[in-house]
Amino acid sequence: MPKLSNSNIVIGVLYVAFLFVLVTLLLIARQRALSTDSSVASQENWQDWRAEAQRQQEGTGPVSRRVPKSSEPPSLVLLRDHFATSLAIVLTLSSALFFTIAIMVRGVFVGPSFQPDLSDRASSERELRKRG
Repeated sequence: MPKLSNSNIVIGVLYVAFLFVLVTLLLIARQRALSTDSSVASQENWQDWRAEAQRQQEGTGPVSRRVPKSSEPPSLVLLRDHFATSLAIVLTLSSALFFTIAIMVRGVFVGPSFQPDLSDRASSERELRKRG
């Protein structure tokens, strides 16, 4: 079990706060997507965009596009139907990034525990100077 030092306590508290912020922001994004993307106006905008993509797929537009298969906006489908998967991925990748940065920052503040012995190198350099 790791030693309970001040830096470990700070990292733990920051990690819990970081997770709280991530989950809160994802829940807010989900609520906004459910309220805005499920409205009639948003659905009509999505259908208009699909019709435009269909027109551009036929070669009458500036680019050739594929028509989306979903009849609903992607943000709605993602945050409504795949929320648990999105949350798991966000938490996993963010945790990896958090601990990588925490280890680097901790190393910067704590400093190296390895102190190289340069006395042999200095004496070797002096001998080389005497010879040359």
